[in-house]
Amino acid sequence: MPESSRMSGRAEEQRGPSLTAGKDNNPTDQAYEPGLRRIPDRMPWVALLIIIVELGERFTYFGLSGPLQNYIKNPYAPGSELPGALGKGQAIATALGNFFKFWAYASTVLGAVIADQYIGKFKAICVSSGIYVVGLTLLVATATPAAIKGGSAFGGLVASMVIIGLGTGGIKANVTPFCAEQYQKANAYIKTLKSGERVVVDPGLTIERMFMWFYWAVNIGALSPLITVNVEAKVSFWLAFLIPLIVIVIAAVIFVSSSKLFTKTQPQGSPIVDAARTIHIAIAEKGFENAKPSALREHSRIDRYSIASDVKYTDQSVQEVKSGITACKLFLLFPFYFICWVQIWNNLISQAGQMALHGTPNDLLQNLDPIALIIFIPLLDLVIYPLLRHFKIDFRPELKITAGFLMASMSMVYASVLQHYIYNSPPQSIHVWIQAPAYILVAFSEAFVVVTGLEIAFTKAPENLRSLVSALFWLTIGIAAAICIGLAPVSQDPYLVWMYGSLAIVGFVAGVLFYILFGRALDEPLPVLESMESSNMNTRADEEASLGVGKVIYPEPQYPAKMAHDDIVVLGAGIIGLSVALELSKRGYGQYVIVVAEHLPGDKTINYTSPWAGGNFSGISGSDKNALHWDRLGYLTMMDLVERGAEEAKYLSKTESTEYWDEMPSSDKIQSIVEYLRDPVEVPQNELPPGVSFGLRFTTITINAPAHCQHLQGLLSKPHYGGVRFERRKIASLSEAFLSPATKVVFNCIGNAAVSFPGVNDSKCYPTRGQIVLVKAPSVAQNIMRHGKDYETYVIPRPLSDNTVILGGYLQKGNWDSQVKPHETESILKRTGELLPVLKTGDTKILGEAVGFRPSREGGARVELEQMKDGGKIVVHNYGAGGTGFQAGLGMAQDAVDLADGKLREIKGKSRL
Repeated sequence: MPESSRMSGRAEEQRGPSLTAGKDNNPTDQAYEPGLRRIPDRMPWVALLIIIVELGERFTYFGLSGPLQNYIKNPYAPGSELPGALGKGQAIATALGNFFKFWAYASTVLGAVIADQYIGKFKAICVSSGIYVVGLTLLVATATPAAIKGGSAFGGLVASMVIIGLGTGGIKANVTPFCAEQYQKANAYIKTLKSGERVVVDPGLTIERMFMWFYWAVNIGALSPLITVNVEAKVSFWLAFLIPLIVIVIAAVIFVSSSKLFTKTQPQGSPIVDAARTIHIAIAEKGFENAKPSALREHSRIDRYSIASDVKYTDQSVQEVKSGITACKLFLLFPFYFICWVQIWNNLISQAGQMALHGTPNDLLQNLDPIALIIFIPLLDLVIYPLLRHFKIDFRPELKITAGFLMASMSMVYASVLQHYIYNSPPQSIHVWIQAPAYILVAFSEAFVVVTGLEIAFTKAPENLRSLVSALFWLTIGIAAAICIGLAPVSQDPYLVWMYGSLAIVGFVAGVLFYILFGRALDEPLPVLESMESSNMNTRADEEASLGVGKVIYPEPQYPAKMAHDDIVVLGAGIIGLSVALELSKRGYGQYVIVVAEHLPGDKTINYTSPWAGGNFSGISGSDKNALHWDRLGYLTMMDLVERGAEEAKYLSKTESTEYWDEMPSSDKIQSIVEYLRDPVEVPQNELPPGVSFGLRFTTITINAPAHCQHLQGLLSKPHYGGVRFERRKIASLSEAFLSPATKVVFNCIGNAAVSFPGVNDSKCYPTRGQIVLVKAPSVAQNIMRHGKDYETYVIPRPLSDNTVILGGYLQKGNWDSQVKPHETESILKRTGELLPVLKTGDTKILGEAVGFRPSREGGARVELEQMKDGGKIVVHNYGAGGTGFQAGLGMAQDAVDLADGKLREIKGKSRL
C-alpha cells in the first residue's frame, strides 16, 4: 500500500516565527525583523511602456508650451532677435500662459470623473489623446504666417488652448494611477539577496520608484523646447507646433496598440456619487467613525440615510473615503508651492529677455529644469535614497515635501535678487546663464514635492477614486495658475523684485506650515510578510493569518526556457481544480501544468457541480480546525483580490450579508470568523426571526460561479499565467493520471468521483444534494442565509449577471436524485420570500431550476499527500469540500500546493538544466 502523510491543520511545531507578538497586536505597529533594510521591488516591464508613452505626451505638452510666451508677447517681425506673432505684451502673455496651465490642470477633474465613474482609465486616456490631436491640429493651422497676417491666429490660439487643455487634463488625471496599477503587490516581504543579506522588499518604495522614473520620463519629454524654441526662432511657429502634433500621434498609436498588455480596472457603480454621500453622512454625524454602518446601527441611526443600507456602504468603504479626504487635505498648501514653480515657465523667460543673450534664445533656459531633474532623479533613486536607508535615516514624505517648498522659496529669493541687479545695471549687461540657479533649485524641489505628491495621491486614495484624487493633486497647479493670473498686473516692470520676493516668503511660510500641520501624518509603516524566498509556504500562510490582512504575496514567476505541460497534472476542472491551477500559476509553475477533466468550464451537466453553485462566503462550514483555517485563507485572499481589482476577481464582488443560525454555532467558530470578517455585527436578539438563535451581519464575497470558472480557465491559458493547458479527457484511474514519464505530481481534485475512482476509492465520500431556483430579481443586492439542522435557505446575488439571484436550498446527504422536484421549488420560494420579503414583489422572475451534488466527505475535506511507489511520484488529494468549495478552495489550494513544494521545486530545477 502507498504510504501517506495526512495534513490536519497546522501543528504549532510546524510554524515559523510569527510576525506579531500576539493576536491583539496591530500589524502596523510591529514589523517582522524591524532592523532589516528596505528596498524597492522590480518595476513591471509593462509600466515602462506606459512611461515611454507618457514621455511622448509630455514632449508634446512642453514642446508646444515653450514657444507660447514669445508667440503671444512679441509682435510678428520676421528676422527679429525675439520671434513673435501676436504682440500682446508680457502681462497678457503671462496671463494667457497661466490660463492654459490652469485649464490643463483643472480639466484633470473632468477626466478623472469620466474615468472613475464611466469608462475606466485606459479608455479615458485614449479619448483624451484624440481630443489632444484635434486641438494641436487647430493650433498648427492658425500659426502659419498667412493666418497670423490674416488675424485668425489669436482666435485659433484660444480655441486650441481650450481643446488641448481638455485633452492633456484627461491624460494627466489617469496616466499616473494607471501606470502604478500595473504593480499588483500590496504588502512587503522578506527576501535574501545574493550577498546573503536579508532585506524587506517594500511595495511602498516600489511605487515611489515608479513615480520617480515616471517623472524622469516626463522631464525627458520636457526637453522638447530645446527643439521647438529653436525651430520657432529659426523657421516658424507653425513648424514648432507641428513637431509635438506628430509625437502625440505616435504616442497614442503605441498606447492603443498595447491595450492587451495592460492591467485595467473598470469603474464599478458610482464611486464619486457614493463618496459624496459618504462625506455628507460624515458631516451630519460629525466624523467618519460615526458614519460607519456599524456605528449607525449601534446608535439606531442607519435608517436616516438611504445609502447606509446599500450593500456597497460598509465600514471599509467609509474608511477608504476618509483616507482619500486625508490625502486631499495634504494638498491644500500645494498651490503656494506651485505659484513659485509656475514662474519658470513665464516670468523668468521674460526676465531672460532683459539679459545678455549672446545668441541664446530667451526661452531656452527653462530646459535647465528638466535637465537638472534628469540628473537628480537617478541620483536620488540609485545613490542618495539607498544611502539614507543604509544608515537607517528615515527621509519621510512630509520632510521631502517641506524640503521642496523651501527650495522653491530659495529659487524666488534668487530671482528677486537677480531682478534687482537687472534694474540697476546697464540694459542687457548681465549674462543670461546667471539665471541657472533659479531653474535648478525649482527642479530639485519638484523631485521632492511632485513625486511625493503623486505617490500620496495613489496610495491614499480609494482604489475606485485614484484618478479623481490624482486629478485633485494636479488641480493644485491649476489653482496656482489662477492665482498667478490675478498677479498679472504686478508680473511686469517695475514690480518684479517685490513680486518674486513675496512669492519667496509665501513658499517659505507654506513649507513650514505644512510640516507643523501634518508632521508625521504620512509615516505609516508597512506590515511585512515572509516570502517564499526565505521561508516555506507553510510559514507564509500562517503569517498571513496572524496578520489578518488578507494580502497574499506571490513571487515573480520565473518561467523556464523549455516549455513543459505534463510535469504537473491537475485532475478535475471544478472550482477546486481551478484554484489549484491558479495557485500553481501564481507560484511560477504555470508552464508545467495541464488540467485534465471530463467536464470543463462552460459545460452544463449534473455531474459537473461548480457551475450550479450559489457562490459566496458563508458560515455553512463546520467548526473543525481545518474548515476554519481554509475559510480564513479563502476569505482574506478573495477580499484582497477584489480590493486590488485583480484579474481573477472579475466575477467576485463585496456584498452585504446577513446570516442566521437556528442552532447556536460553536464559540470557536464565532470567535474565529469575527477575527477576520469585514464589518461583523451581531444581530440583536429582538431582530432575529422566530426560531433563530444567532445572527451575524458582515461584508461577504459573492461569486458568479459559472462565469468565474470560465474566466479562470481563460486567464490561466494566457502566457502571463504560464499558459496552463486544458484537456478534455476521461481518466479511468489514478495511475492513468500520470500522463507521461515526465509527470511527477498529480493533484487529485475529482470531487464526487472520489468515492469509486480506481486508486482513490474513498468510502467516506458522499454527495449532498441541493436544489436551487435561478431568478431575476433587480431589487436584491444583499446576501442572506439561514442555516437549519437539515436545510439551508439562502439568497445569493450573482455579480455581473444582469440581476440574477440564486435561491436555495437543501442539504440532502447521500441523495443522488437528479430530478428537479416542484414541491422543493415551492418550499424554496416560500422560505426565501419570508427571509427577504422584497423577493415577493413583481420584479422577481423565475429563470430556471437545477439540482447539484456537493462533493462531501465524512470528517471534512481531504488535503493529503500520497507518495507513489514508482519513481518518487506523488499525488496530492484535494477534494470533499462539500458546499464550501468556492469559499475554502483558495485556502485548500494553498495548503495542497504547500504539501508538494519539495517535488515542485525539483521540477523547476530540472527544467533549468
